[in-house]
Amino acid sequence: MKRSEVYDEIRDWIKSHGYDEGYILQARFWNERSNSNNDRYIVIQQNGGAAGEEAITRDYFRILVISARNDANISEVEDLADAIRQSMLTEYKTDKITHMKPVGAIPAMQTREGRFIFTVAFQTIISR
Repeated sequence: MKRSEVYDEIRDWIKSHGYDEGYILQARFWNERSNSNNDRYIVIQQNGGAAGEEAITRDYFRILVISARNDANISEVEDLADAIRQSMLTEYKTDKITHMKPVGAIPAMQTREGRFIFTVAFQTIISR
């Protein structure tokens, strides 16, 4: 499976659960749009990989859930990150991804501009 197809599968999974509602969904890099102080983002990024000679691919990804600047409801943003993580425990299959397994907790950081970023790290298992 091509890397772009993995991003598409994860994007489709997020959309199928309605997690993208009210968020700008991006792959690979967070590109803040101009005049988007009140916008929230979800960004899918690769976060490492495993040995390439296996019959399956065990790559790591992360989903960044990013608040608006000076967001009045940070709990809502963090709760979305947790909902994504919880869904991976029970509803992880897509057409091409066999498994998505959360790794670790949901760390948070704050940017100088007043945005909060919550990270959902996970491992995928993809048959070759």
